[in-house]
Amino acid sequence: MRKLYIGLFIVLVVFAAGCISGGGTTPAPTTTTTANLPFTPDDMENAIKSLKSYEYTMHVDSYNGTKLVAQLSNEGAIDFERKLKSVSTFSNSSVGGGSYYRSYYYTTSSGYASYFDRNGTVTWEASCYGPGEGPDFNSTILSGLWEVLNIDNVKVVEDGDYYVIYANETGGTAIGPNVTNAYKTRIEVRLTKNLVPVEIKKTVYYEKGGAKWVDVITIDVRNPNAAVVEPPEELIEYLKAQGIDLTDFLSGC
Repeated sequence: MRKLYIGLFIVLVVFAAGCISGGGTTPAPTTTTTANLPFTPDDMENAIKSLKSYEYTMHVDSYNGTKLVAQLSNEGAIDFERKLKSVSTFSNSSVGGGSYYRSYYYTTSSGYASYFDRNGTVTWEASCYGPGEGPDFNSTILSGLWEVLNIDNVKVVEDGDYYVIYANETGGTAIGPNVTNAYKTRIEVRLTKNLVPVEIKKTVYYEKGGAKWVDVITIDVRNPNAAVVEPPEELIEYLKAQGIDLTDFLSGC
C-alpha cells in the first residue's frame, strides 16, 4: 500500500465494509503532464506540514454492486501547536444482519478521554499521560497525500483559484477479510494555490467475497490555521453521567 493511503485509511479500520487503496477521476482536457507539473511532491508536502491546524469531515459510502450497504462519517479537528485533537466517528452497515459503531475522542498535551459504542457495548477511558508521553500527531488525515503526484500519468488542472490533481491506478493492496482484488482506484485532490488541500475524492473498485464493491470517499478540509478544537459534546455528556467533568479532569493532568 502506498504511503498516500496510510493517512486516508487510519479511520477506516473500524469500517465494516473493508476498503482498498488506489487513485483519481477522468481528467479535464487542459492538463499538465507528470513531467511538467506546476509543483513537486516536496512542495505539496511542505505546504501540508506547515499547517498549524485544520478541521475536516470524511464520508464513506460502500456499495455492494449498486446497493448502498455501509456508511462511515468522521469529523475531526487538530491543532499541532497546542497539541489538541478531537475526533467523532459513526459507521453503520447492513452486512451480516446490521451493525453500528460510534466513537468520540479528545486529547490535550497532558491527557485524553475516549468513548466507544459498538452495537451497544460501551467502553470509555479518561487518563493523564505519563512522563515522556503525549498525543501522537505523526499520522493524520492528510499524511502522505503528496505521494499522489508520484502516480504514473498524474495530471494537474488549474481551476480558478485552485489546482485539481487527477490520478488513476489499477491494482492495489486489499484491506479487510475476503477482499481479493482492488482493480481500479480514482483520486481527485483540490488544492488552493498555496497547495493546501480543501477536498479529496476517492473511488475504489474492488472484489470482496466474490462480489464487486465500490467505496466512495470524500474528505473536506476547513479552516486551515484557524481550527477550533473542542471535545465532542457526546463525550462530555457521557463522562458527566459517570461523574467526571472533562475540563476539570484534564486541567488536573
